[in-house]
Amino acid sequence: MKRNKIIFIESPSDFKELNLSSTPDHGLVAFSHNLTPQLILAAYEYGIFPWFNEDEPILWWSPNPRQILNINNLHTSRSLKKIIKKNIFKFNINNQFNQVIDLCRIVKRKNQNGTWIDNRIIRAYSDLHQTGYAHSFELYDDNELIAGVYGLIIKNIFFGESMFHLKTNASKICFFYMCQFLKKQGIQIIDTQVESEHIKKWGGTLVTREEFLAIINS
Repeated sequence: MKRNKIIFIESPSDFKELNLSSTPDHGLVAFSHNLTPQLILAAYEYGIFPWFNEDEPILWWSPNPRQILNINNLHTSRSLKKIIKKNIFKFNINNQFNQVIDLCRIVKRKNQNGTWIDNRIIRAYSDLHQTGYAHSFELYDDNELIAGVYGLIIKNIFFGESMFHLKTNASKICFFYMCQFLKKQGIQIIDTQVESEHIKKWGGTLVTREEFLAIINS
């Protein structure tokens, strides 16, 4: 089978040239010099997202398989349910988007040496927030922001980008509240892009690239 070439992206319409059926499973499909809201929105229509390091050009990916979470199949542990039932934390939406994305950038994660969130990501997704596509979900202890998630809502799918926490279980509680909010909005599918044990415990499953494209085009 002829392998798909990694193409150079200059405009949103360039994503149409990609033949994802012949793309290797690792999913690297394209690169670009610029990262704009228009390019990001066009990429997501084809199940493609940007992911790169600070010293790299913008790299565009469509991995196979892909991890998703159907909110209707959400698994919540008994211990977490007990904490949530106490109702001691405050949940908010889009109150501190810039702070959430910045903390996703600087808060260290287990088994990760750095972050892929650089100034190009921050600028582009902040612009997408201003236009109503990118959203932040936040958890507070009193008035202190202790956890957050940001991503894009397009049609009936939430495309999760990153999350952080500053206190034990805070990200789990924030994630739970976020799922409840999304479900009320009629959103059932969360795209988590790459496989994660954390999301797997919530009920995340792997789907093929073809299955994922069918989901986003339904």
